[in-house]
Amino acid sequence: MNGPAFPPGEESVRKTARIRTRIVLIAMILWASGIVIRLVHLQIFYHDRAKDQIAFQNQAKVKIFPDRGTIRDRRGTILAQMISQRSVFYAPSSKESLDARLAPLQKLIPLLELDEKTVASIQASVEQKKPFIWIKRKINLETAARVDDLLLPGIFTQEEPRRIYPQGSLAAHVLGGVNIDNGGQAGVEILFNETLLGKPGERIFYRDTYKRPYRSEQTVAPERGRDIDLTIDAVIQYIAQREIEKSVVENKAAWGAVIVSDPSTGEILAMASAPSYDPNQYGNADRVARMEWAYSRRIDPGSTFKIVTAAAALENRRVATYETFDCRPESIDVVGGPIRDHKPFGILSFSEIIAESSNIGTIQIGRRVGAELLYKTIKDFGFGERTGIELPSEAAGVVHPPDEWSRRSLDSISVGYEVSVTPLQLLQAVNIVANRGVRLVPRIIKSVAGRPRQPQAGDSPPVQVISAQTAEKLIDILERVVLEGTGTAAALKGYAVAGKTGTSQIYDPVDRKYSLSRHTASFIGFVPSDKPALSMVVVLYEPKNSAYYGGQVAAPVFREIALRVLRYLHVFPSPTNQTILASAARREAQP
Repeated sequence: MNGPAFPPGEESVRKTARIRTRIVLIAMILWASGIVIRLVHLQIFYHDRAKDQIAFQNQAKVKIFPDRGTIRDRRGTILAQMISQRSVFYAPSSKESLDARLAPLQKLIPLLELDEKTVASIQASVEQKKPFIWIKRKINLETAARVDDLLLPGIFTQEEPRRIYPQGSLAAHVLGGVNIDNGGQAGVEILFNETLLGKPGERIFYRDTYKRPYRSEQTVAPERGRDIDLTIDAVIQYIAQREIEKSVVENKAAWGAVIVSDPSTGEILAMASAPSYDPNQYGNADRVARMEWAYSRRIDPGSTFKIVTAAAALENRRVATYETFDCRPESIDVVGGPIRDHKPFGILSFSEIIAESSNIGTIQIGRRVGAELLYKTIKDFGFGERTGIELPSEAAGVVHPPDEWSRRSLDSISVGYEVSVTPLQLLQAVNIVANRGVRLVPRIIKSVAGRPRQPQAGDSPPVQVISAQTAEKLIDILERVVLEGTGTAAALKGYAVAGKTGTSQIYDPVDRKYSLSRHTASFIGFVPSDKPALSMVVVLYEPKNSAYYGGQVAAPVFREIALRVLRYLHVFPSPTNQTILASAARREAQP
């Protein structure tokens, strides 16, 4: 008996269904295989790249600024350090409307006292959908706590170090200042920026799909900068700074500068300029107040430069200390017009010429020396080149070689014109005499990271510029300057002071001639002259009172500073002035 038969066409339908089922099954297998292959590709071959892309889309990296190294004086007094403050930033959601993203800012404006310019800048950044926006940096901890208490969406605070100068304006021109990111801008801060700065760290903020931060972690720890100890003594710096600031005001000068050093080592104990500024407000300080007058401003030295002329004459045996010169004429004829003395003189010995600062006598001495020997001595004293002190923007001054001199140059240079120098170079010159002829490089850095500063590749070794015998004769003359010459205002009872006054006319580049009404007053010296505890240069630029001579306005500043510093250093009075004068007179009388 035959079995049941399918109705006509049913077999064809069933066959078609089986084929379709196979096709769907194959398609599902291929689809599943594709997913598996894609997952394998993503998890194994593409994993790192995909992870980086997701991380990039859902992370915000923030630089962590390191603590900048501390700057101290030679006795450990802190001149620059870091304190902890907090900064406010905004990580807005990119999914919200512009109004919603701007809403949190409205509550911060009065709290943080944001000005219109800052608010406009923040709003522009929000409109540009920037993922990270600084709102206000380096605010006090109390204000930061009030910001955190508001719980504003996307608003966060983070710790950030701030540079402060606890002594205010003390040694401002040595320290310099920093910007908002604690980067050096001037002085020691910029020259040793890499040493002080350290290395920044990094913090990552993780965000959800709406770009809202929900967690943060430090991925790279910041590395603190190294400390620096200066040769500056904060007490001596205070004394010097107070006196030069007072003198600038009293004499209505455009600016003033004073540098105090230990001549036996070249270490700078104080360096002050007036007007000054507060490095805590470096960015807001007046440009003129930030000028480093002591080592970057060039001046015509005037009569302080006569110690170089005298050194050249003595070292090369062109004169003897007991020799006399005729200084009776009211002026001496030189090319381009006569040069006069500040008062009439008669017959003067070599020592008296320097002590009384006679231009007529010094020019006669300079002519004996000659251009080549005078130029060589000028260069040996370090003029026309930077001293090498560890400070930026030091000026080299200007000293032209003899083949560029005019017929007037020898006479002018002999009395301190047609050359330009810095106050620091004048200090180096007088230190050569104090060191019995040895030139040392002035230093402002005592140690870095606790290690004494080591000689650098470009450092100049000590150089014997003039003989010890020549230096001794110059010291006798410079003592006489203070005892009975133009520098009597610098005398200190019971101390042997050696020094030289200077007064120069200021060159007017517009009129292309020296002004008859504008002057630079200066004084250089050291004390005690037999074993110097300190040396000093004082410069007052364009004093506007009736008194403008170096002996009138600069020498008294030397006296006031030296007296207080000697007491501070416990250097007590020794020989009397009368004994010193008699000794100097005896040595002058010897052939």
